[in-house]
Amino acid sequence: MSIPGHMIPLSNQYPAAIVRPNGQVVRHNPLYSDQLADVDVLEIFQALHFSGHRSQVHVTPQGTLLKARLITLNEKAGPYDSDALLLEWTPMGEAEMRLAFFQIISKAVNASLILDEIFDTLAEEIQRFIPYASGTIVILDDTQNITKVVVKLDETGQAHIQGDVQEFVGYDSLMSDLLHQPQSLILHRQPELEVKPSLIADAAQETNLVVPLIAKGYVIGFINLAGGDFSPESINLLEDISEQLAVAVENARLYWQTQNQASREFLINHITKAIRTSLDIETILQTTVDEVGRVLGVSRCIISYWGRLAESADALAFHQCFQYTLPGISPIGNTAQLAQFEHRLFRNRQDNSGQYNPFVLNDVRDYTFDDGLFELCGLKSLAVFPIQLAPDGAFVGTISLQQCDTFRAWVSDDIDLLTALAEHMSVALHQANLFHETEQQRQQLEVALLELQQTQMHLVQSEKMAVLGQFVAGIAHEVNTPLGTIMANEDTVLKCIETLSGAGCSEADRDKYKRVASDLLGLNRMATERIEEIVKNLRNFARLDESDMKDVDLHEGLEATLMLAQRSLAGHITVEKRFGNLPAVTCFAGLLNQVFLNLLVNAIQTINEKRERLPTHQGHIILTTTYDPSAESVAIAVTDNGMGIDEAHRAKVFDPGFTTKGVGVGTGLGLALCYKIVEKHHGAIHVESTVGHGTTMTVEIPVYPPKPTNS
Repeated sequence: MSIPGHMIPLSNQYPAAIVRPNGQVVRHNPLYSDQLADVDVLEIFQALHFSGHRSQVHVTPQGTLLKARLITLNEKAGPYDSDALLLEWTPMGEAEMRLAFFQIISKAVNASLILDEIFDTLAEEIQRFIPYASGTIVILDDTQNITKVVVKLDETGQAHIQGDVQEFVGYDSLMSDLLHQPQSLILHRQPELEVKPSLIADAAQETNLVVPLIAKGYVIGFINLAGGDFSPESINLLEDISEQLAVAVENARLYWQTQNQASREFLINHITKAIRTSLDIETILQTTVDEVGRVLGVSRCIISYWGRLAESADALAFHQCFQYTLPGISPIGNTAQLAQFEHRLFRNRQDNSGQYNPFVLNDVRDYTFDDGLFELCGLKSLAVFPIQLAPDGAFVGTISLQQCDTFRAWVSDDIDLLTALAEHMSVALHQANLFHETEQQRQQLEVALLELQQTQMHLVQSEKMAVLGQFVAGIAHEVNTPLGTIMANEDTVLKCIETLSGAGCSEADRDKYKRVASDLLGLNRMATERIEEIVKNLRNFARLDESDMKDVDLHEGLEATLMLAQRSLAGHITVEKRFGNLPAVTCFAGLLNQVFLNLLVNAIQTINEKRERLPTHQGHIILTTTYDPSAESVAIAVTDNGMGIDEAHRAKVFDPGFTTKGVGVGTGLGLALCYKIVEKHHGAIHVESTVGHGTTMTVEIPVYPPKPTNS
């Protein structure tokens, strides 16, 4: 509402004034000039604008009620515009003043959840109505054992929140007495009596007024005013204030507890994420001590970890230790004594459920069974939390929080935080241990696999030699035949040379002997090449597996295999080659030759077995090769018309040690090794058989080995 200045009567009967923000007085009642001079107009303007209110009430030192209201002197202004302040003074009696003061205090302490702001307003307003020389406000922690907040009030009405002042209530006799018997007290100094120092009494002042702060039936703190003339009305007024302050403190405490809970959950999630992203035990433990020490601001944070191996405290000499220390705090050099103490300590702190309870000392002087360890480590306060390994709860270490520079009350937030972290560490360490065990098993399996591969290589070579032994006689015959040719031709060639060198040899004879010698030398050359081919095939067949795959012509390997088995074919077995057009295949040629020879030997043996029963039986072996461009694979099939394989035995033919041959004929390793070799080439081997008619063994392998994939 717009109030033009000329409409406001400001006679002696109307205690009011109109002023502008710059201090210009538009109109005023001369009787209230002194009160007007005490008003900070600019401060009131700013307070109203910041608060969003149009008016506010103040109690002046002269005992009057001042109501300040924003107005406008411009008739065209809107309802929320203002360019002046209307000040109205109303004289008050004692009861009215107390009520107004109480309302002001109530509004002030309930307008904020920030304790600093509450204390600032409170100190100023109390000084106005209950003058004091000094004062103290003390807020206790949740346990009522420790001072959490200490605020000093000075004679100017200013509040000064002290730093980290944590005092044990039990050491302050006045606080301890009022905690157990809450009441308001006026203390008068008696010089002849020795007064014990107290946070809630100023020994330098003649009088001290102390009122407990009570919320929900519990003492949460105290308010002390010193050096004033405290009347019964002052006591009543301060008691009323204490009720309002207690409510405000509780509201602020609940608010900050909610904030702290959110911060604590964030911290737990942060540390949990940090330690669970690692599967290395040392990284987990060092990350935990660094984060906990930094956040809680302790002098030292130490993790002693001995794992499952320590059955007694004396076995902890080689435990792992991880430390965090504040700058200026010396780390503990020899942590074995501390680890042994904590190990013994928790052995006696296990509850019925198998859990270990934290060990908390706000003052290490209260514990006398440390054998001087606390003094050696420079401790004043200590909190130790057990680390139990999931899932069986094995006691594997401790987290130790140490305060060295001052005593520290370990509040419930600290204990809850560390208890939760210990549980998360339990899971993280369990996962790390599982990974470590799995890694050890993997390494053991790698060693076992390497040994198995070496054994398999020896078996392949042994099988090669075993099969080769079956063809020694045939190979010897293959070598002897060209050797016999060479030796037989040698005498004839020498005679030709003697004749040619003789004097009586005619020209026609010379030509004849030259032709004969040339033909014989050609035969010798062919015999030598045949021997060279046989030796080459033997060398390729008998050598150990190559380390690298090579592009080879599989038909060359099949031809070499047939050459080695030629003698065993005798006259009653014919071989038919149905070779297709094969591309070069990337493979281990020596290993595949072993497969071909094993399959060929099996075919020869089953035909011979059938011939023993039917002497007139003529054996027939078909070697077939095909190429499938769509699958980029080749197939090599060995078909015989031997005995065939019984259906009951067909599924076992590739099992190591299985054989249907007689004693001394088969080792039972041939087809098993063939299966492994083909598997090594990412291929497959199939068997089709009809009893009495024969068997077909087919090997399928890719032309190119598959590219390795990242797992």
